[in-house]
Amino acid sequence: MRLQGRKIAILISDGYHDHEFWFPYYRFREEGADVMVAGPRVRTVYGEGRHGKDGLPAEVTHTVEQAAEWGPDVVSLPGGIFAPLELRAHRPALQLVREAVEDGRIVTAICHAQWILVSAGVVDGRRITCPRAMSDDVKNAGGIFVDEPCVRDGNIITAVYF
Repeated sequence: MRLQGRKIAILISDGYHDHEFWFPYYRFREEGADVMVAGPRVRTVYGEGRHGKDGLPAEVTHTVEQAAEWGPDVVSLPGGIFAPLELRAHRPALQLVREAVEDGRIVTAICHAQWILVSAGVVDGRRITCPRAMSDDVKNAGGIFVDEPCVRDGNIITAVYF
């Protein structure tokens, strides 16, 4: 129960990467964290699956704005293609990520969720891992691309599957 009393907001939308959401979701809960699943709208969303948005269903129980009011200790950003693309264009999600980073709270991003970090403007001068195909995005935003499975730079933790 190492995370007892900690509040973790996981941000998802349609096209989230199934195991990049479900595995952390259950591990956070197993460790005693209070986990909120938030997104642009409260609704059922579907994971990436085989064709982009035909994977496992997940319930978005709160809006990103509600997550921000809740004041999570950790903001977790699973990857996928479509979910990060929607979230990187969602101003409240970018504001939550930016404020979390500025406040020194932990922000995690897996695989293509680093797009959200780029759009939130928080990668400048930071060591970031991501898929090689999007390393130019990180570099163009001032980040330092690191070709490793997992990188921690202060309160930002990024990971990618090799």
